[in-house]
Amino acid sequence: MSSIDFYYNGRHSSEMGVCMVNLNSGLTKSNYLSNKKIISERIAGNPIPYVYGSEYESLEYTLTLACIEGERWTDEKRREIARWLDTNNFEEFYTDDEPDRYYYLQYQGLVELSHNDAMDGYIEVSMLNDSPFIYSPIQEKRYELTAITSPTVIEFNNIGDDIIHPEMWIYHMNDGDFQIKNLSNGGKDFKFTNLANSETIYIDNKHHDIESDITLTYRYDNFNNNYLELVRGINRLEVTGACSLLFRYQVQLKG
Repeated sequence: MSSIDFYYNGRHSSEMGVCMVNLNSGLTKSNYLSNKKIISERIAGNPIPYVYGSEYESLEYTLTLACIEGERWTDEKRREIARWLDTNNFEEFYTDDEPDRYYYLQYQGLVELSHNDAMDGYIEVSMLNDSPFIYSPIQEKRYELTAITSPTVIEFNNIGDDIIHPEMWIYHMNDGDFQIKNLSNGGKDFKFTNLANSETIYIDNKHHDIESDITLTYRYDNFNNNYLELVRGINRLEVTGACSLLFRYQVQLKG
């Protein structure tokens, strides 16, 4: 984050009359990888602990915000910035110099205003990201497979640093079953049975949500409960069932 200008909660910093400043001289520190905790247990008589896995904490950032030239921390300005920052949701954030690196931030803790008698000064805001990751902008990829009559392999390239759980829309062409087998993920299969002709199914693989465009139709019982995971690199996906397939996703980035 080397830019002084940024976008947050639907507004650009210049529109709000503030910018990011660096109060320190020399090199600037920024979070690179999230805080990681190893989960382990020591057994009596064994000097080597048993490791169960690890946990990652969400990324944290401190934003130092000052008014741009000609602006002051007036009562009106303080209230305007407070309304902008004080949200109960993790809001989209990116800087002008890195518009392809998205964060989802929400402030935490106490925010103090340091100022002189002329109301020149700055605030320091501790911001919590919604996860250990940075994200790409939202992307979409469509596959037109309406004419296939046998299992057909397509490819999806996950250029990020972790698994993607995409949102999906499946427009199914015929009565019957639909399946995606990820040949790059141990052949794990994602399958629906007994779909209707011209039915559209929406799947949120991250939050495990399934919706059909047919009124009062619920497809959880028709699903094998293997939500689609797109591993890092090339995913070779074997599709069975004529369809039009749309993925919407954000690549997850580290570092």
